[in-house]
Amino acid sequence: MKKQFKRAFIEITNICNLSCEFCVKSSSPQCFMKPEKFETIVAQVKLFTSTVSPHVLGEPFMHPQLPEILSICSAQKIDISLVTNGTLIDKFGSAIFKEKCLKQISFSLHALESFPKKERLKKLNRLIEFTKTRPSNIIISFRLRGNREAPFLKETYDYILNAFPDKIITKYKDGLRLADKTYLNFELFFKWPGQGGKREKKGCQGLQHHFAVLCSGEIVPCCLDYDGKLSIGNINNKPLADILSSPLAIRLKNSIAGKTPIPEYCATCGFIAPGTPKEI
Repeated sequence: MKKQFKRAFIEITNICNLSCEFCVKSSSPQCFMKPEKFETIVAQVKLFTSTVSPHVLGEPFMHPQLPEILSICSAQKIDISLVTNGTLIDKFGSAIFKEKCLKQISFSLHALESFPKKERLKKLNRLIEFTKTRPSNIIISFRLRGNREAPFLKETYDYILNAFPDKIITKYKDGLRLADKTYLNFELFFKWPGQGGKREKKGCQGLQHHFAVLCSGEIVPCCLDYDGKLSIGNINNKPLADILSSPLAIRLKNSIAGKTPIPEYCATCGFIAPGTPKEI
């Protein structure tokens, strides 16, 4: 049966091991979601979507109980699309990548730019090696943000292409298909809400395509509302079904969609959802 949303974001932690210039800092207390709390949340979330991304801010591999969280998702038959900076890929060993829930891993390669070149290439080599040996059912997306003419992007682009010399590389809207279930995606940096000033925006897909659960339990329209500015309720206090069907949620959904004046917070957001390959 078709679910209401394509995906939900669940912030299992808002803590990261890096401090990238591009990213923002949350004013919320640092948090690790307990596995038992995650289990109760995902049991409600799966009524509305089949796919969960376990992040908003924060690096999923920073969560000390990530293997247990993925195990819960496998048991609950939820698909996981994992976004990571890739620097902690070996933290829990290889067994976690055999979890049935794992359908896609996206590496945010722009996070490597702050490392010295020698260390950066070492980390990139490890991600390429992982990609070539990972379970065959997992889609891999290498993500690069920024100006394609920038030295870091050009160098990384060339390096990755050279790592897949024997494969047929094909183009699609925002990137390249490097090999079976292996992609290189290009995206521009965007202004986070509150950074870019108001701009003309016809609407967005928050509360239509997706929603997010912050580590605190606040339900927000999208993964860019990292501080819960547009919270429509807290899952610790009220069932998710009641929150998503509330008059507040419906009004906000219509506003974000542009049916009524778009929220001021959304009008300061510069994110535009990129195209994705058919498999994703």
